Amino acid sequence: MKGRTRLLIILLGVAIIGLIAWQSTRNADPISSARYPGFVNQADRNTPEEARAQWLIQEATAAAYLAENPDSNSTLRTLGQLNHSLGNYAEARRYIERYIENLSVSPTGWTVLGDIAWDMEDYETAQSSYIKALELSVSEQLYFKLDRLWREQFPERIPDIEALYEDAILRDAQRPSYLTRLARWYAEHERYEEAAENMAVVVQLLPDDENAREELAEYRKLAN
Repeated sequence: MKGRTRLLIILLGVAIIGLIAWQSTRNADPISSARYPGFVNQADRNTPEEARAQWLIQEATAAAYLAENPDSNSTLRTLGQLNHSLGNYAEARRYIERYIENLSVSPTGWTVLGDIAWDMEDYETAQSSYIKALELSVSEQLYFKLDRLWREQFPERIPDIEALYEDAILRDAQRPSYLTRLARWYAEHERYEEAAENMAVVVQLLPDDENAREELAEYRKLAN
């Protein structure tokens, strides 16, 4: 419970800062190709031509439907995801922001916004969006995304990864994936006894996993 409280304090501060930044980038017209100064607004994602052609047709169809049905939240989300896949990050973000305006309790919406913001190199918004999504719904992939984002863009947050996976285990049970990642974090910080304790549980859950047994043996060796 102590770890959960500490994580909530950490994440609340990050979310507030990030959401203020998100609000500051929004435009009165959420559906436009308006640029986001300082960030990547468009990119070539090297998509195969056949797939790109299909997405363009789907995007045009969805845009036409939205013109006739401006309150269609599912279409807003679809357009956000399609434009993201096409590398039209500014337009994708506008659609998802509009979707979130209508459905602020949608963890999917916040997750997609985080993914778009990450590709735009707007890491503050990506971080706060993932945190908001986790507040709304437990997701293994969201914990992993936040772990990776902190490691790559917020190295000062690496110490908080311990609390991140403590929270994951508390809210989403003792998944081997959480325990393994937490064990590796302990090992990175030379806390080998704790790493071994976590991997021992993984071995109990996955008795046929040879890699887990080898990892456990290594941590026990380092702990002695």
